[in-house]
Amino acid sequence: MAARYGWQCLACGERPAWTSVCDSRSVAAFIHDELAPSGWDQRLLRRKCLCGKRTLYITYRLKRGDPERVSIRHIVGLGLADDYLPMIWETFRHATPGTRWLDFKYQKGRSPWGLTKRLVLTKPQLSRLLRAYAKATGSPLG
Repeated sequence: MAARYGWQCLACGERPAWTSVCDSRSVAAFIHDELAPSGWDQRLLRRKCLCGKRTLYITYRLKRGDPERVSIRHIVGLGLADDYLPMIWETFRHATPGTRWLDFKYQKGRSPWGLTKRLVLTKPQLSRLLRAYAKATGSPLG
């Protein structure tokens, strides 16, 4: 079962409807239609909530039944052949927001199918992805 993605404010807990926050109908469409074309503008991943704070993040559970929620701090990817988009997602658990987790995901086009599958890259592709992450976030890994 795929994760259910939604927007959630970390300050007040508000969970607005997905389409009231962005122009896309799903996380995969958001990545394909908004985030990737923006050049991976990380400001798109943190929005202003109705409470007035910029603490609205894309949030999901790692697995069904898990009470812990995870939010996305950064997403950076590489457009490769055949609309294949490998990505690094930097996430954090709500219980421990200071601990950053790296999740490697992919998608093809607007399909969310690959978001729950294993990512396999060549060494040069991984190097390019890590450089793209450092450039988009201003924070090199390692």
